[in-house]
Amino acid sequence: MDIYAQILSFTIPSFIVAAIAYLLINKMVKAENDRHNFELQKLAAQNVTPAKLRAFERMVIFLERIAPESMLTKMTLNDINALQLQKALLQQIRQEWEHNLAQQLYINNDTWVLLSNAKESTIQLINTCAANCTLDSSALEYAKVIIETYNQSTKTPSSVALSMLKADLAKIK
Repeated sequence: MDIYAQILSFTIPSFIVAAIAYLLINKMVKAENDRHNFELQKLAAQNVTPAKLRAFERMVIFLERIAPESMLTKMTLNDINALQLQKALLQQIRQEWEHNLAQQLYINNDTWVLLSNAKESTIQLINTCAANCTLDSSALEYAKVIIETYNQSTKTPSSVALSMLKADLAKIK
């Protein structure tokens, strides 16, 4: 029995020392990993935040560019008919959308849906107004119908999307 007591008198303190060493080393490694992860997050935030801000800026510009007033003031309406104007407006909206598709990486999914709805709503407005015009309508008459119809709504999908963009931006700051 004496030998067993001597063995236990050496092994028990050894196990205690080993357990304490393990706990201390484990705690130090975890603290180092936490510090490293924090540094990575900080570095990522420095790179991602400017890209997010640019994405928000691009989408605000997108909403402004697809507004009927904006599109119509940039076009010469004297030399074309309503059908040609409709095609030109739809093409302009689709080009703007395709140009900004990559911005969805930085924008909240719900906000992106609202932006897509704003685009689709504008396309629907253009097509609905075209259906209300005759085949021989001038582009100027068609443009007036678009503007009048657009101005009837107090809260447009574009304004809703713009409000959501501003709200998301406020969360980033």
